Amino acid sequence: MRAASVAHAGARAARDRPLASGGSDAGSAAAEIVILTPLLVVLALLFVIGGRLASGLQDVGDAARTSVESAVIASTPSAAQAQAAATAGYEISHDGLQCTPYSVTTDVTDFIQGGAVSVQLRCGIELVTLGIPGLPGSVTLSDQATAGIELYREMG
Repeated sequence: MRAASVAHAGARAARDRPLASGGSDAGSAAAEIVILTPLLVVLALLFVIGGRLASGLQDVGDAARTSVESAVIASTPSAAQAQAAATAGYEISHDGLQCTPYSVTTDVTDFIQGGAVSVQLRCGIELVTLGIPGLPGSVTLSDQATAGIELYREMG
């Protein structure tokens, strides 16, 4: 019983002794919060930026697919290129993307029955237009879509 009492007294003495630095750890939770809060805010902003970029890339992909769908039903290669460009411009403005500049490249080299049409869309976006003021720089989003031309359709 004597050994248990001595061990208990030693543990109590170690608990009551001040820390090696001479102070207590009172207030350290507040200091940790003050240090971690800006880091968590920056992390949250990175998630927002990533989400906005992913949304913009999805909009560019949708515009490319819609453009190739309109190009594939054209009767001539030049009409396909014109329709793809017009559709891409409409889709970009309709989706609210502020592409400066944007380019549409329509590949009509295989514009025959059973062939295919490809559209590549590139969209330069200023990062400040993603809804976060003060964000410098720009990024180019691009996507490509290909669609087949029906085998038994009349070509002009």
